[in-house]
Amino acid sequence: MRQNILRLLVLLIFSITLWGCTKEEPVEDVEVLFKKAVRAEITNNFEAAVGFYQTVIDKYPNSPQYDKALFMIGFIKSENLGQKDEALKYFQEILDKYPDSELTDDAEFMIETIESGQDALSKFEEKTGQ
Repeated sequence: MRQNILRLLVLLIFSITLWGCTKEEPVEDVEVLFKKAVRAEITNNFEAAVGFYQTVIDKYPNSPQYDKALFMIGFIKSENLGQKDEALKYFQEILDKYPDSELTDDAEFMIETIESGQDALSKFEEKTGQ
């Protein structure tokens, strides 16, 4: 239940973020891929969601949504697929390639969470005192 709430929060944040995209030619395709990924996540089809985000990374390396695709792959791998080591690579890539990203703090939080052995919601509650 708590993990579903966290997942829905993350999906909501990224859905809102997508509305603010600039309308360059590939962004429309990126938006479609993000929408497909969100739908896949909602139906617990996490492998498909990762595939859609990976397509963004592979086909649109200059997309303003690239860091968000990295984050979502890392998040799904960590929280839904149990692939913590693999997830760390995606979060670290955000820190290395996008140090000014709005997701830098979130990537650092997720790295900290994985390295502590906690799930993201428990770590968040610990940090916020809730």
